[in-house]
Amino acid sequence: MPRNGSKMVCLICSISFILFSFLAAVHFWCYYEPFYASEHRKLTLYGKSIADHIGISLDELDELTSFTLKYLNDKDASLDLQMKIKGQIREVFTQEEKQHMVDVQRLNLIANKLLLLSGAVTLICLAYLIITKQPFSILFHVYKRTMLTVLAVFAVLGIWVFIDFDSFWTLFHHIFFPGNELWILDLRKDILIMNVPPEFFYHLVIRILFTFIALLIGGYLMLKLAGRA
Repeated sequence: MPRNGSKMVCLICSISFILFSFLAAVHFWCYYEPFYASEHRKLTLYGKSIADHIGISLDELDELTSFTLKYLNDKDASLDLQMKIKGQIREVFTQEEKQHMVDVQRLNLIANKLLLLSGAVTLICLAYLIITKQPFSILFHVYKRTMLTVLAVFAVLGIWVFIDFDSFWTLFHHIFFPGNELWILDLRKDILIMNVPPEFFYHLVIRILFTFIALLIGGYLMLKLAGRA
């Protein structure tokens, strides 16, 4: 294969792996229920634990979290749910919360497809490079340059998150949920945002960033070793 052709395959492989790594980090932390349980037990809202503020037990809060996460991965699921909250049986989510979660579910299902697609493209490119006996040193150098560019971008994002998370989170919603303000919820009455308050999302984003960086560095180290073999 011509050298330029090899570099193109290596570039596609690098980009697809980086995308896969990012989406894998997002997927892991967004659906890792022990993380939610830990946050629920240490975060407070208006001087109360999250469970107490909502008016349910911690076990019920864990069950509510599981129910909500399962909804995000099932396009046929419903958010219709009644629970005993502050002593009264009521519908958990308002119509506005349900409408927002429809948007979140749609975004999540797209991300799931991209996760699988980017993983498949990465494997196909690697298989092609192995079958055609291309030196891994070429992939290493292409990946290194691509990775450094991406890390520079995410370093800026990371600084932004640390300095002013609110503006970062607001822009995120304007980009991914354009044309509506359903994501603007009330911590005093909307259970959806009580379950995952802003501080939770700050901790979530930080974990995603560090996991993503670790995966990129892991890929770099593996390619470096493969290039020397």
